[in-house]
Amino acid sequence: MIARKNKSAPYKVGYGKPPRHAQFRKGRSGNPGGRPRRPVTERAKALALQEAYRTITVKEGGRAFALPAIQAILRSQVGLAAKGNVQAQRAVLAAIQTIEDENVLAARFAAIRATPAHVLAAPATIERDCAEALALADHNAGRTMSYVEAAQRIRTLLRLDKEEKPDSEKDNGEKDKRAAGATPSGTTDASGAKPGAV
Repeated sequence: MIARKNKSAPYKVGYGKPPRHAQFRKGRSGNPGGRPRRPVTERAKALALQEAYRTITVKEGGRAFALPAIQAILRSQVGLAAKGNVQAQRAVLAAIQTIEDENVLAARFAAIRATPAHVLAAPATIERDCAEALALADHNAGRTMSYVEAAQRIRTLLRLDKEEKPDSEKDNGEKDKRAAGATPSGTTDASGAKPGAV
């Protein structure tokens, strides 16, 4: 006689012991839908690759060779093309041309990837600098500036002011700043006196 489980018996719920209503049922899968199948096109591609690389035996010149099927097909195609079959010649030439084009593209992409980032960013930097120069020109339209101001703007646009200056140039820079404050000869300063007049 088969003993039945007593449903009123105490059952401790905890780690690895889910409540009875949440446990898997006998004879029913825990994953009824199963793993989703791959699309038909992916399955066909996988089958085609599997068959293409399947090893077959080929007799050539009285000897037997074990080759992948794709290699045997290519040998046969090239052999027919060499014997003068026009369709085989076209197919072989088209395949070779496609492979060579892909190799050229791969080499170009490799060269681009090997190019330093600052070289690739140069056109964007030049464009940004031109935009800054145009904005500055619009801002200063109709306004005259001294030679020192113009030189300083040029240094800023060419980013020469960011380079480290030797100590002798730093002293000259201070002289340039003092000279920028001076007015050109033949003009008057804010008080109306000519420069050099006491």
